Amino acid sequence: MYFRTRIFAISILTVTAVLALVISLSWSRIMTVELTNLDSRLCMEAKRLIPKRTLPDTNNPAANINNLRDTSLSGSRLMTDLTDKLRVSSPNQLMLSVGSAEQGFLTAPTGVDVQDVISRLHWLSAEPLALTDNYKANAVCQFAFFEHQQNQWRASLLQASNQQSFIAVDVAATTSQLTSTLQAALIVVIPFSLLLSILGAWFIATNTIRPINRLHKAMDKVTQKDLSHRLPEHKEDKEFKMLIDAYNTMLDRLEDSFRQVSRFTADAAHELKTPLTVLRGKLEQAVLSENSSQLDLNAILDEVGHLSAITRKLLLLSQADSGSMALHFEPINITELVDELIADMTLLSDELELDCVIEKGLIIQGDIVLLKQLLNNLLVNVMRYSLHHKGVTIHARQNESAIEVVISNFCLPIPHDVRVKLFDRFYRGEPAHTQGISGSGLGLSLAREIARAHGGDLTLEPSDSEVVTMRLLLPIVK
Repeated sequence: MYFRTRIFAISILTVTAVLALVISLSWSRIMTVELTNLDSRLCMEAKRLIPKRTLPDTNNPAANINNLRDTSLSGSRLMTDLTDKLRVSSPNQLMLSVGSAEQGFLTAPTGVDVQDVISRLHWLSAEPLALTDNYKANAVCQFAFFEHQQNQWRASLLQASNQQSFIAVDVAATTSQLTSTLQAALIVVIPFSLLLSILGAWFIATNTIRPINRLHKAMDKVTQKDLSHRLPEHKEDKEFKMLIDAYNTMLDRLEDSFRQVSRFTADAAHELKTPLTVLRGKLEQAVLSENSSQLDLNAILDEVGHLSAITRKLLLLSQADSGSMALHFEPINITELVDELIADMTLLSDELELDCVIEKGLIIQGDIVLLKQLLNNLLVNVMRYSLHHKGVTIHARQNESAIEVVISNFCLPIPHDVRVKLFDRFYRGEPAHTQGISGSGLGLSLAREIARAHGGDLTLEPSDSEVVTMRLLLPIVK
């Protein structure tokens, strides 16, 4: 499903649900108000049907009924009048009872025992009325809601002294006109609302998809050969600016990775070219020479060893880049390992002055081969580039949950722009520092990757231009 279609469908469903909810709540409120008004009208009509005060004749009840009929509307005229006022279509939708137990009751419609209906009702409320007629003092109007012949009815009972009037009306009959009016309105409102909903949903979907289309067109301009293009952020909403920032940041990292891979490939080809050229020259010389004993095997072995070392470092760096550097963890005594490497350094140079402070019992879990290569790379750099007569400082101690090894040595001044590149692969510094010193420029970068593979890090600490301080942190894994 297209994103535009999904937004369009969600908008239509939302508007439809809101419209249905509004209509439902409005109809419920209208019906509540209508029933309240109906109760008031019923009570008013019940009050009107109470006859004027007359003295009852206990010897002639029929005369009392005739008197009741004469003092108010009677017969068909009474039902017609109530039908008009209560907005019903037929007298059969009304129940009426007026009179008293002494005088008798005038009831309608025929065939319905209205008094029995009254006796079975549960009255909901009683509203006292203030009447001017003394005979009707203490009048009370009560309301009831009941079911009769599968229809819902609303009733009002007014009692004043010994007189009472009862009126009930079919609710559906009184609200039929309101229902018809609502249906007629909905016939017009619903299609018009749906049309507006469709137009509104289409407008929302179009405006929502427009910035995405702009981003899509901008992304199409980014190719493998041109990673420098960035998405514009102006005139975009805040949410899309966040997306654009994330995308541009990803492009920055991707461009840096491509640039680093290109530089790494060129540097690797350059570094491998030298030993391969030497090997080829030596072998061609041996082939062309009549005396094979003149073959310089030591030089060939040196170049093969150099080539093998570069290849192994490149392989380890490739594994580090892909996060697949294989580590064989075992307990390692860093104290003994550092002491052993320092002893090798002192054998190689009698002029080297060492200031060593190594704590005892520094144990971690790690790969012995890789950690030995890490420390060896650091110490080889010290041997190659330090000023031996000024001394080298090596401190190793436990720092909370990690082992810290700090190696500091004096050297020729190194400017800041060179220091920031010391961990770059194949970077060997300025020619003045590396003249006559062999190396591939992979030692420090490989050492840092090994440290990070163990959960630690190798950093260059801030110092004077004539001092290089390396700080190695290795976590203690229990």
